[in-house]
Amino acid sequence: MTAIRAYSNFYVIVIFALFYHGYFLDYFQIHPKINYAIGFLLYALVVLFYKNSILNMNKWLFYAVAVLIPSLLVGLGMGWSYVDISADVARYLALFLGYTAGLLLLKQLDYHRILYVLYGLLALQLVSYYSSVISKISYVAQGGPLVEYAKNGLEVQALYFFIVFFLLRNNLVGGVKKMLLFGYAVGYILNPVFLMSKARFMTMLLSIALIFVFYSKAKDRILIIVFALFMAGTSSLFINESAFDRFKDTIELIETGKYAADASTSVRVTEIINITNMMSDKSPYSLPFGFGSGALYYDDYSKIEGGLSQGNFRSDGGVHDVFTIPFAYVFRYGLIGFFLIYYFYLYSYKRILVYNDGTHQDTIAKSIKLFVVVSIVADLFVPVHAYGNLQFGFIVAMGVVLQSKFKTQNNSLKK
Repeated sequence: MTAIRAYSNFYVIVIFALFYHGYFLDYFQIHPKINYAIGFLLYALVVLFYKNSILNMNKWLFYAVAVLIPSLLVGLGMGWSYVDISADVARYLALFLGYTAGLLLLKQLDYHRILYVLYGLLALQLVSYYSSVISKISYVAQGGPLVEYAKNGLEVQALYFFIVFFLLRNNLVGGVKKMLLFGYAVGYILNPVFLMSKARFMTMLLSIALIFVFYSKAKDRILIIVFALFMAGTSSLFINESAFDRFKDTIELIETGKYAADASTSVRVTEIINITNMMSDKSPYSLPFGFGSGALYYDDYSKIEGGLSQGNFRSDGGVHDVFTIPFAYVFRYGLIGFFLIYYFYLYSYKRILVYNDGTHQDTIAKSIKLFVVVSIVADLFVPVHAYGNLQFGFIVAMGVVLQSKFKTQNNSLKK
């Protein structure tokens, strides 16, 4: 009976992981907002009903709810849109909901079955990646541009890039698998150039820099430098200067100060100025809980002259979306909400230990720690990597549970 229950739990988690990864939902081409709502509901159902989990509520989810209650009340008192209030409540809660669901589900498995789930997701990611490579080749062969802003990119993610890197470095795979993983690493590096994306490019550079500084020996660093020079030289043969036009625009903005030189960057500066001044005007009352969930900012202090789609504006001229995530936290949830979420990042990061022994546990621990850092930094440019991301919380929980299971397994072996 115990064995049957263990296998039952395993398959429940495998199915959940597939939903978490989005393959089933993406297959049906559901609208992104409906897709997110289904995922959020799925996580909520797990937290509320899986094995009487409500009786053992995770403390972090409890803290998040406690922070959201005053933020919700402030938002209602300020008269913000119910839709925007609901969106901001869900996005703050998503990280903790994903984390709690991950803990509840993954604790039911032994160490190796959790590895099976994670490597299974890696295999699915490789399928998505090579499908996108084939689509890209077909698109270019039919006359489409190799470099195109925000279109026809490759399916790559930072977490799997880190796992791929450490699997290769620790010689844990060989043969065809090694070649497939190497191809994924190349795609992760080239994708930001293909998409002309400043945010992705900086995230990619940060990923390589963190590996270079913290997880590379002298020999590895030489190989990374040689590989980087090879990729730069090879890409320059196929990619024209237009791929870096958006970086030229940013340099022009710095030199001239003209908003129109780089509207994408300018609007981020503008939102910081407006939010800071709005907070200052209502200080100190605005500091504990901000302007509440659903808060809009207005360009009374620095005019918005482009860089935002019309869908970001509300009927009274206010703007809901905030790109620079630390300011979004303070503006919507106050300093209390800001410090809670960043303390959670630190707490989770420290609970995942690295052993530097070249094993699978070493590979996963390093990968998830780097993933946490890169996601938090990437949210400074586009707030979708950790903020409001159910998957991020699930992955962090996986790192924490794997650490606990690995420690228990080692202690049993010693005994």
